[in-house]
Amino acid sequence: MSHTAEPTHAPAGGTLRAFRHRDFRLLWIGAFVSFTGSWVQSVAQGWLVFELTRDPAKLALVTFIGMAPVSIFGMFAGTLADTLNRRMVLIAAQTIFGLGALFLAFATLGGFVQYWHILAVAGVLGLVSAIETPTRQSIVSSVVPEEDLASAVPLNALTFNTARMVGPAIGGILLAQFGPGTCYLINGLSYLAMIASVVALRVDLRAVGREPQPLGDLLLAGVRYTMHDQRLRTLFLMEATVSLFGLFYIALMPAIAKEMFHLGQVGLGNAMTSMGVGAVIGLLTVARLSHLPYKATVVRCAMSAIGVGLVGLSFAPSPWVAFPLFALIGGAGVMQFNTTNTLFQLLSPPELRGRVIAMHIWALSGLAPFGALFFGWLARQAGLREALLVGGSCVTAGAVLGWIHRRRLAGVS
Repeated sequence: MSHTAEPTHAPAGGTLRAFRHRDFRLLWIGAFVSFTGSWVQSVAQGWLVFELTRDPAKLALVTFIGMAPVSIFGMFAGTLADTLNRRMVLIAAQTIFGLGALFLAFATLGGFVQYWHILAVAGVLGLVSAIETPTRQSIVSSVVPEEDLASAVPLNALTFNTARMVGPAIGGILLAQFGPGTCYLINGLSYLAMIASVVALRVDLRAVGREPQPLGDLLLAGVRYTMHDQRLRTLFLMEATVSLFGLFYIALMPAIAKEMFHLGQVGLGNAMTSMGVGAVIGLLTVARLSHLPYKATVVRCAMSAIGVGLVGLSFAPSPWVAFPLFALIGGAGVMQFNTTNTLFQLLSPPELRGRVIAMHIWALSGLAPFGALFFGWLARQAGLREALLVGGSCVTAGAVLGWIHRRRLAGVS
């Protein structure tokens, strides 16, 4: 696989060294614009759904429907990233994402949007996302050389998390001033930036030639490789624990903001922005440490912080206590997930990379919808604070096991 790089005198250990490469910069800009639109929509859609239903379980159901395709197909979606032209896959996926947002904009601005419309669009886009995500993430190792990969992965994730800091604040203001339809419209148009970036990439994104393989081997190769490698298996299990017990709070944020802390639309945007601020700080920390042999320690410390942060949030008496906890949880989450992403790329062979990365994505997103569904039900039955306490306690217990069995990640750097 060829790499497109520009000459530079940047130090090899520089935190931002991946930006030396033109294609990486294009991919970063396009993804940032697109993700900003997605976060603008996320704030508006969560508020709209809660206004339509007044039910945290139905709020969680939207997340479940949108992520269920990853749960079903996520382990095998990486096969497409390894066997299809990734440029064509990304262009088609971004087009479908944009059309979904524009349909909801039309339905909302037209005054006929219903809850089932949102569920249907979430299901279709979730199916496309199961293919798009491993494809997009596998491109990172094609647009930078291997020595810059440890820097490129957290910087690539910075697109999502910088947008996570900017988008909700913009979304909260637009929601209060113009309503959710305008937020859907902005998101639909934002996908044009990603399409333009993918078209402009110089790198060859066609599938790597390989000997024909039975379909079963193609589908299961990533699963087998991940589960047979003790280091990847341990990272997978730690990430899956956080996904199942620690990410549900994102789906319930409109309910948490409104019911626990009595915040309005702008307050919801600010709460989500605080998560983004923490995420950006976490990613910059990961990028700064990318050349140092502390990756396994970062994963364990971050998982511990997520558990403690969720438990603390369950007792938070006011938004001023909750906002720093949102930042802590957001920062620790991206530190664990993006360090794990880097390790999955570094520990996998090129011919299996898309399928191994798909296992990382499945651990992160494949179990999360079931966690959101369960904790949405628990919040309805017992209360939001009780759901946060149970989830945080489970993540903390998993982190303790990670420290006890830390030798399973011996040699990971």
